[in-house]
Amino acid sequence: MPNTRRKHFDRAEKIAKGVFLLSLLILVLLGSTVLTVDYLRSNQLKPTTGWERTSEVRILMDSTADWARIMFNDLYGTYLSGVRIVKFDQSGWLSGNDSDDRVDAGFSLTFVDIIYNSTVVRTGDIVGFFKGNNDFRHTRMFADVFLEVDTNMMSVSIYLMLAGAGTTTFEFIDKQSGTIIWQDTETGNSFSQYVRRAIPSGAFFLKPQIRNLSVLSLFAFGVILIVLLNVIPARRDSRRIRESKTGL
Repeated sequence: MPNTRRKHFDRAEKIAKGVFLLSLLILVLLGSTVLTVDYLRSNQLKPTTGWERTSEVRILMDSTADWARIMFNDLYGTYLSGVRIVKFDQSGWLSGNDSDDRVDAGFSLTFVDIIYNSTVVRTGDIVGFFKGNNDFRHTRMFADVFLEVDTNMMSVSIYLMLAGAGTTTFEFIDKQSGTIIWQDTETGNSFSQYVRRAIPSGAFFLKPQIRNLSVLSLFAFGVILIVLLNVIPARRDSRRIRESKTGL
């Protein structure tokens, strides 16, 4: 049965060529993946300097206070604290507000506070809310902003301005990834107060990490797939050859 053997040989040769080409393609894909991962890691480790713009940040305030705010410049109107707002997007309430409650989000807003029986008037770039004195209903508000951060500084700072009563949780969330950049909870002490809080500058630029285990798993899967592609057809052809010999 020389023709039968020849057909089996030709078939095995075609399968071997196909397996070789497919294995070569898998190796190329694996190599491209490793190079891409190496490139992305090098970008992640590359230091940035100076003022860098963040992706869009959602500021959340979950509060039982009658008012609270965040000021991004210092008490003298400068940006030496290392963080500033460059653009305001949308803002509003998520829950619990009355019709007369308001959200304040803007540049150079002027406000009046009474601190230890002294009236102070300040102007700043702020995100905050005001529900009216002694309105301690639980509310949640938001403001979406774009920030610039001075990456030459290890940490930047903001001022939290608290009402005399109630508890407020402040959150910065990266809208693109959903990652919480920073969070703090403060409770009033019967007086209006300003508290300064530091945030690591790198927290605004955290990226998803590419883990070694994921890369190794992908590479191992590719090698196993190549082995199976070579072994299974070879076994199938050897079985067919044995069967054709038995039929002689």
